[in-house]
Amino acid sequence: MIQTAISNYLSATGHKALNIKAVMFDMDGVIFNSMPLHAKAWVKAFAECGVKFSEYQVYMNEGRTGASTIDEEFQKAFGRHSTPDEQRDIYRIKSGFFRQMPAPELISNITDVVDYLAENNIARTIVTGSGESTTLDRVEALFGGKFSRQLMVTALDVKLGKPNPEPYLMGLRKLGVAPNEAMVVENAPLGIQAGVAAGVFTVAVNTGILAKNDLLAAGANLVFDNMLQLLDALPSLIGSPKK
Repeated sequence: MIQTAISNYLSATGHKALNIKAVMFDMDGVIFNSMPLHAKAWVKAFAECGVKFSEYQVYMNEGRTGASTIDEEFQKAFGRHSTPDEQRDIYRIKSGFFRQMPAPELISNITDVVDYLAENNIARTIVTGSGESTTLDRVEALFGGKFSRQLMVTALDVKLGKPNPEPYLMGLRKLGVAPNEAMVVENAPLGIQAGVAAGVFTVAVNTGILAKNDLLAAGANLVFDNMLQLLDALPSLIGSPKK
């Protein structure tokens, strides 16, 4: 399965080899089990302005910047673009709801995945559509220096955001690697589309409520049911240790 996925990636991109030197992780739903909390916060925030928005829609839109999410839903609900003030106000409301909730737990086995990469000298960063500073700060604190804030790409760094490849292209530049020297780990269709559009080998870990077909349809090179499956696959994906 893994070798077939790599062969398909090489055929699609024209690269001669996959030589992973760096891994770019999404944050919500990949590092933290925060998507259930974000889903509740978004549903409540949109309800306050008369927009019906389901938790499944939150998962499908995960990775998009807050402003883009709000604007798209305003077009559907009201037939017009949202104003900058509306985007700011609704995102502030959503963030307020999110911060009232308990701090999200780490995704099971994510520390084992990150530790394995660190032990094998594989660079790591976060590429997220989130701008939640409290959650980003927790990444640095919980992983003991295995992630650097300077290398992270957040909603505050990009203009377009996922599914546009801009965030992952910026991640490649910060890491100093080519597309075929990196791997993206995602959990949502828009993030998968962004990784694929950036020319990066993109795996999905289905940590949420989405159907597997939603992740495959987005173009994921591989789909795992949990982080333990990804951990088991890492030796085959990254090859020999790069110490």
